[in-house]
Amino acid sequence: MQNRLLTFENGTQSCCRYRQNFDQIQGEIFSFLLSRELGIGNLPPTSLMLVRPGEWQWSAVRAQLSLAQWAEDRPVVLTQFREQLAPAFIPEPFRGPERRLHPVDLSLRGLELEQHRDTLVELAQWSDLIVFDYLTANLDRVVNNLYNMQWNPSMMEAPAHNLVRDTASGLLLFLDNESGLLHGYRLLEKYEPYHRTMLDATCVFRRATVRRIRQLREAGDVGTTLRRTFRETHPELVDFLPTLPEKSIKILKRRIDNVHEVIERCERTYAS
Repeated sequence: MQNRLLTFENGTQSCCRYRQNFDQIQGEIFSFLLSRELGIGNLPPTSLMLVRPGEWQWSAVRAQLSLAQWAEDRPVVLTQFREQLAPAFIPEPFRGPERRLHPVDLSLRGLELEQHRDTLVELAQWSDLIVFDYLTANLDRVVNNLYNMQWNPSMMEAPAHNLVRDTASGLLLFLDNESGLLHGYRLLEKYEPYHRTMLDATCVFRRATVRRIRQLREAGDVGTTLRRTFRETHPELVDFLPTLPEKSIKILKRRIDNVHEVIERCERTYAS
C-alpha cells in the first residue's frame, strides 16, 4: 500500500517503493548492481533517493507524502516504469519433473527458422535468469513456482512470479529483486534445493555471462566492487543505508564458485 507511481518534471515515470525494512532496499539496489557486473540487462534501470518533503523536488506531492506516511530521510527504490508488458511463462524444458536445458535439447523441433531463433533468444534469457537468481538466492520468482507445486501441481504452467515480457522487444524483465543477497540468503536452508534444481538443470549459457562469471571468480573482489559502485552512484545514501554485509559477500562468492563448477561440468560433458 505504500508503493507509488512518481512522475518527474520531464514526464518520465518511475515505480517507487517505500519499505520499513532496509534489507529489502539493500537487496533491490545491490541485486541491480550485480546484474550490471554480470552484463545481464534484464533488470529495469533502478536507483535510490531520499524522501525529503522540504526539498523542491517533492513540493508538488507533499500532501500525498503525508497520506502515504513516508518518513523523512528514508531511502526509496525507483524503478523505471515500463508499459506494454505481458506475463512470462516458464519454458517447457523446465516445467516437467525431468527439467533440463542442454545443447542437445535445442533442436528445431519442427519450428520455422525465425521461430527457432526467437525460442533460442528467450531460452538464453532464461539461462541468465537462472544464474542470476541462483547467485542472489531470489526466492520470489521461479523458486516461488517450484515451492508452491506441493499445493498446486500445475504451478509450473502458471506465469512466473515477478517476471514479465516486453511485448515490443521480447525482453524478459526481472522485477522485484528485493529478496536477493540478504533475505534469500537467510532462508537458504529451506530454499536451496529449489535454487539448485534450476541451476543443475541448465547447461546452456551465454558466452558473455560465462566470461563475467569467470572474471568475477578470478578477481575475487565482487564485494569490493559492489560496495564501491554503490558509493559512487549513490554518495548521498551512504549515511542512510547500510552497505552489503560481509556475510552476504562470502555467500555470494561461494555461489559464484558453484555456478562456475556447473559451467565447467557442462563444458566437459559437451567438449565436442
